[in-house]
Amino acid sequence: MMLVQITDTHIEERGALAYERFDTAANLRNAVAAINAMDPGPDMVLHTGDMAHHGSKERYQYFRELIADLRAPFFAIPGNHDGREPFRAAFADTRWMPAEGEFLHYVVDDFDVRIICCDSVLEGRTPGGFCAARLAWLDEQLSIAPDKPTIVAMHHPPFGSAMTGTTSNGLLEGGGELSALLKRHPQVVRVIAGHAHRPFTCAFGGTIGFAAPTTCYPFALETSSEQALSITGEPPAIAVHIWMRDAGVGGPGLVTHTVPIGDWGEKIVLLRKGKRVLLHG
Repeated sequence: MMLVQITDTHIEERGALAYERFDTAANLRNAVAAINAMDPGPDMVLHTGDMAHHGSKERYQYFRELIADLRAPFFAIPGNHDGREPFRAAFADTRWMPAEGEFLHYVVDDFDVRIICCDSVLEGRTPGGFCAARLAWLDEQLSIAPDKPTIVAMHHPPFGSAMTGTTSNGLLEGGGELSALLKRHPQVVRVIAGHAHRPFTCAFGGTIGFAAPTTCYPFALETSSEQALSITGEPPAIAVHIWMRDAGVGGPGLVTHTVPIGDWGEKIVLLRKGKRVLLHG
C-alpha cells in the first residue's frame, strides 16, 4: 500500500503569486505530474490541509482544476487557512466528505492500512486543537479495528518542531490527551501532519510523528530567540508512505520518504534487475 501525502499547497486566486513571488499553482501541477509518473502509482493521495491560502469557493474550484489529471484517488482534510464550510461544499460530491457534523472527520478503510483523517482546526486560529469530542471520536474509531495498522492524519502536528516562530504552535489544546490516547492503541504506526512547511519526525504517543514538506514555499529551520518565520530556497516536496509486508526486520512496517518536486534532470540508472547498466558518452 502506498500513500502520497501533499500538504500546504496554499493556492491563491487564478494568476496570482503568493507573496508576489511563488507560483503555488505551478508547484501543484508539478506535484500532480510527479505523482502520475510514479511506477507503481500510489493507492491514494491525501492532502493534509491549507489547500488554499484563504478558503473560498473560487480557490477550491481552481484547486480541483489543477488536480483534474491526478490518477490516484484523492482525499483531503482542512487546515487553518481553509474555511470549513466552503471546504465541505467544494468536495460535497466525494464519497469521503462528511455531509454534516461540526468536524470534517472520516476514515479510509480500503487498504492494508487504515487512514483516520482528523479535523484539528480551531476556527480563526493558527494553531489547532483536540477537544474532548474529537478525542472521543478518534478513540471510538481506533477501537473498531485494534489489529489493523493505522495512520492518524491531521493538519497540525501535535508534537513540537523546535521551531520558534508561529509554526512552533501545533496543538493549542489536547496534545497531552491525544498522546495518552494513542498509547492505548498500539496499532497506530504513524501520525502524519502538515502545517510546518518542512519535514521533521519525532516520537509521539508511543508511535512516530511526521510533519510533511510543502509544495508551496518551505519555511526555514528557525530556532533562535528572535522567533522568526522565514521562507527558504529549499525545493517543494511531497511525502510517500509505503506499507511493506516485510520491512526487513522480521515483520511489516511503514517507511516514509520525502521527494523533491521540480525539474532535476534525467535520472541516471546504474543497475537494472541487479545488472549494471553501462553509461555511454
